[in-house]
Amino acid sequence: MTFSVWLLLGGSVAYWGLQLLARPLAMPVSVLPADSAQAAQVDLGRLLGVVAAEAAPAPELVPSTSLRLLGVVAPKNARAADAGEGVALIDVDGVPRTVRVGAVVDGELHLLRVDTRSASLGRLGQAPSQVLEISPPAAPMTGSLPPAAPSPIVLGGNPQGAIPPQPAAPPAVYGVPLASSAPGGPAQRR
Repeated sequence: MTFSVWLLLGGSVAYWGLQLLARPLAMPVSVLPADSAQAAQVDLGRLLGVVAAEAAPAPELVPSTSLRLLGVVAPKNARAADAGEGVALIDVDGVPRTVRVGAVVDGELHLLRVDTRSASLGRLGQAPSQVLEISPPAAPMTGSLPPAAPSPIVLGGNPQGAIPPQPAAPPAVYGVPLASSAPGGPAQRR
């Protein structure tokens, strides 16, 4: 009986020791805690009868001759995008430039936001005046390949008679045939 009590006491001490001393695993970056700002994003204005103001019109896709979007490094989540993270590779008058969000692109144009396939440009603190988009990728080539020609080499060696054996060249030293193997040599005169 005493042994079982000590065994239970030792197990309890080990369990609670591990509970107090163990470090919890870190949360992945993509996981948001339950008490984050998501709960505060509820729009109670509609419930209380507030009339919504007109939404700002979406910025136009202006085809610019001097600016062309070559590539983007956009953040994966919306919080990082709102925080101003991201980089765009923009061709300005034929010269590719790497531009971070908030930096000057050309003149008074700043890079305001980077999305998956687009970059928004405009003045700081104002709505975007231009949106550059990456051109869509080319359509994949379709069709069929020509039939494969049979190979003269078979793995594991050629079967008998598939390729005729080449006659062996007579032995030579520095390109000159040996006297014993030359036609009419001493080995053939006997």
